[in-house]
Amino acid sequence: MDKLVGKLIAELDRLHLREKTLVLITGDNGTARFGVDTATVNGRRISGVKGTLLEGGSRVPLVVNWRGVTPAGKVNHDLVDFSDFFATFADLGGAPLPEGVKLDSHSFAAQIKGEKGTPRDWVYVELNGRSYARNARFKLTNRGELFDLSEAPYKEIPVPSDTTDPAAIAARKQLQEVLKDHPAAPGGPGKKAAKAGKKKARKQE
Repeated sequence: MDKLVGKLIAELDRLHLREKTLVLITGDNGTARFGVDTATVNGRRISGVKGTLLEGGSRVPLVVNWRGVTPAGKVNHDLVDFSDFFATFADLGGAPLPEGVKLDSHSFAAQIKGEKGTPRDWVYVELNGRSYARNARFKLTNRGELFDLSEAPYKEIPVPSDTTDPAAIAARKQLQEVLKDHPAAPGGPGKKAAKAGKKKARKQE
């Protein structure tokens, strides 16, 4: 992938299009189990792997480069999810968003330009009937588990259901509303495989 990206950038340079081209590179999921020992952040292993809803399964790299526009070497900690690409590209391209349609997409075009922008308050992740919503500090799963992410991506600290921490209580309330508006689709590969196994077992009987 590094070589292919290098070829792409070299061609953009040759065509004198680098200043007119936004280059965005991201991953589609976390690291598989066979690569977790080397897929570290600042030399430390992160929580979880591909196929989980932990940080190592759903938190992925996002690298943005636009010569003369994006600040070089800067790290932005604003929340971004894949739905945001739609609004961001429309914003940068000057295309109006469709009217009368509720969109989760949230433009981060301002951040690409080095401006503060209006960061989103939460992101939503779903996998095989499981889901979570998170804000800058807390994560709430559709099973009702609340986690403190102040030490993420290395640790996800369970928050007791009877906590008296005002920040945790407020986060649970906020994120519960998000999960209510985004019910996870039932089933998934695991359930389908289990059903298939039961059918096969019945046939054998």
